[in-house]
Amino acid sequence: MSTYDYIIVGAGTAGCTLAHRLSAGGTHSVLLLEHGQDDRMWILQMPAGLRSAFKPTSKYNYWFKTTPQAHLNNREIDQPRGKALGGSSAINGMTFLRGNPRDYDDWASEEGCTGWSFADCLPYFKKFEGSDRPADAFRSPDGPVGVQRQDALNPLNAAFLEAGQEAGHDLTDDVNGFQQEGVSRFEMSVQGGYRSTSARAFLHKQPKRDNLTVVTRAQVLRVLLEGDRAVGVEYARGREVQVAKAKREVVLCAGAFGTPHLLMLSGIGPADQLKAQGIPVLVDAPQLGENLHDHLEAHVQVETDKPVSLNRYLKPHLMVWAGMQWFGWKGGVAAVNQCHVGAFLRSGPEITHPDIQFHFFPILFGPNWIPDPAKNGYRLGAGPMRPTSRGTVKLASADPAKAPLIDPNYLATDHDWHVMRQGLKFGRELLAQPAFKDFHVREDLPGDHVKTDADWDDFIREDASSAYHPCGTARMGADGDSRAVVDLELNFKGVAGLRVVDASVIPAVPSANINACVFMIAEKAADIILGKQPLPPEHVDYYRAV
Repeated sequence: MSTYDYIIVGAGTAGCTLAHRLSAGGTHSVLLLEHGQDDRMWILQMPAGLRSAFKPTSKYNYWFKTTPQAHLNNREIDQPRGKALGGSSAINGMTFLRGNPRDYDDWASEEGCTGWSFADCLPYFKKFEGSDRPADAFRSPDGPVGVQRQDALNPLNAAFLEAGQEAGHDLTDDVNGFQQEGVSRFEMSVQGGYRSTSARAFLHKQPKRDNLTVVTRAQVLRVLLEGDRAVGVEYARGREVQVAKAKREVVLCAGAFGTPHLLMLSGIGPADQLKAQGIPVLVDAPQLGENLHDHLEAHVQVETDKPVSLNRYLKPHLMVWAGMQWFGWKGGVAAVNQCHVGAFLRSGPEITHPDIQFHFFPILFGPNWIPDPAKNGYRLGAGPMRPTSRGTVKLASADPAKAPLIDPNYLATDHDWHVMRQGLKFGRELLAQPAFKDFHVREDLPGDHVKTDADWDDFIREDASSAYHPCGTARMGADGDSRAVVDLELNFKGVAGLRVVDASVIPAVPSANINACVFMIAEKAADIILGKQPLPPEHVDYYRAV
């Protein structure tokens, strides 16, 4: 048994950030436990290695499945999660988006999360961000997480930006700055040809510290309690079970699925679920595992007869050349991600801020997101940004090796169906603009036969998939909020010495990919945990359509 000031469970986006911040200065001893392995191998460091890491057989991926989804023809939807240092930042699509400033202002005003407005969060976004854009009121080039924009665009990406304007949408200069709404170049969490993971930014690029211990291949089995206080964890490495004690806090950073799962295995959670699995109830937390929500996407895809899409790089000799460029000088097509442009739109004029997102890919995909080397084309993913459907994470077994039951309950509301339909209609309209005329041979998905709302609904039931942004299962909230699992300083309610810092605390999903949001939460949480004065709020004006 060993003792540390802080034990962090999960070395993902939040866990690596916290490990660095809590151990800085050498005052506190920190243990960082990760179930996966080290991430320093080319397949996770090369941006184009995404396709190899992001598949069911990858050892760097949990590849969870949802329960059969009632509104999606009872399909089980893939829910991949990273299993290595860096967590899901080591396997995600690297699209770097903060969300709309209004999202965070709504956290404070609509969700009761005082202290988490955009003005409160902005300095923490800037703290971790190392943007290739000049510093301004919104952006910072000084942080450890490299962020860049692809300015030299593929012809299809350039056509997308032109088509968006032809369809009547604004061209916005900085999607993470003053105006999110419109079509824009997206940014990527890539720097110098390397994927910008939390592990690279906050572990590997930092000086080695004697007070930070990182243990990989460590499966945490349970949080240990003495009375109503968390005092440590029990974890397994191979067949050996070890105990680590925390003098100050246990901090859970295991994610929207892993955190509620581990707590329930520890006897903390909804009493009925624990009893059903024969787990003694130590703390009844009925809201743990509730409020699960996620972004869903469906797709419009078009085939072209021009060799302009990324499919052409799948020819063996070009794949070899791309590899040589990356291994040689971290350049070429393998040194960047695949989504360089997109859009944020409103489903109607009364909507306060964009509730539809487009990801545009200059690639023709086959089943299971496998590109077809014999064809060329492009795909647009569209989906609701602020879904009203809510699901759950529940225990399937008392065995820690068994995955939890993940039920996002996708498209359970008329609102979500409406926004999904609107997004796909807007997407088809955009791809039909004159800018794409020379690239259009036929619509591959959904196909010309889809015309009515009923047709769209049938297509959505068969095509829609997760955009991989699950959150909300240990919801943050003020005292007296019956929905809240953690308080506004991310302390677990009812258990001293236990904090949650990951996507599970998000009260309402931001209107964008959520990796940047989780970095921000971890940066803000580090100051809270260390008792530091929070960074002063930065009040900036931002675009408001309504």
